[in-house]
Order: sequence, then C-alpha cells, then structure tokens
Amino acid sequence: MLDSLKEYSFYLLVSIALVGLSNAVESSYLHSFLSNDLVTLLIALLAINTTTSSVVMTKLKEISDQKQDADFSGTTKQLKKSMLEQVAYVFAAIVLSIFAGSELIQGLTTYSFLIIEVLMTAIFVAALAALHDTGKAIFIILDFEK
Repeated sequence: MLDSLKEYSFYLLVSIALVGLSNAVESSYLHSFLSNDLVTLLIALLAINTTTSSVVMTKLKEISDQKQDADFSGTTKQLKKSMLEQVAYVFAAIVLSIFAGSELIQGLTTYSFLIIEVLMTAIFVAALAALHDTGKAIFIILDFEK
C-alpha cells in the first residue's frame, strides 16, 4: 500500500512538473494532446500491455512446468492488478475529459482546469510506467532463461 502511494505521488509530481513547464513556456501542446488523444492512447497501451502480459504469462507457465518449485503467484497477482489499474485509468481519463469540457466544472474554482490537467497528465505518466513495468518483465524472463 505504501509503495503504491509512493508511486502515485511520484506520478503526480512528474505531472505537476510537466504542466508547470507547459504553462511556463506558454505551450498548449500538452493540453491539446491530453484533450484529443489521451483516452485513445490509454486504450492502445492497455491493448499492448494485455498482449505483453499474455506472452509473459505463457513463458511463466512454461518455466513453472519445467521447474516444479517455481512460484509465480505474486507475479500473476501483480499482472492482474496492473490490468485493473489500466482499465481504471481509461475510465478516469474519460471522466476527466468530460470535466475538462464542462463549463460548470470549470467555473467551480479558478484552478479547476489546472487540477484536471495535472490529473490527466498523472494518468498518462502512470500508464507509461505500467507499460515500462510490463516491458521489464520480458527482459527478466529472458535473463532467467539464460
């Protein structure tokens, strides 16, 4: 639980830095990118991670068949958790996109837009981290097979 809190805090700090940089240089790229492409990109990353996870699980099954004492239950649990997180990111991105386009939400506080942009950026950063973790699993398996 504490590790998850640290990870999410890191994603939030990175997103604050990115939004701050974007605002400092008066660029609208980050906002345009998140508004137009975030949900589509998250679904694509979910598809990539699902495929990669399937490959990882197949290799883990092969290894556990060869080595009877191999226990990958923790790995399987983490892969399931990652998949659920990524689906949650998609739903959260949809809700935040709705909020970003809502005049009612934007009018709640002067910082509504900024908060939404930071949260959307954090979701994007978290999704990239999930992709990185899944990719690392491939290399761990390759090293294990050597």
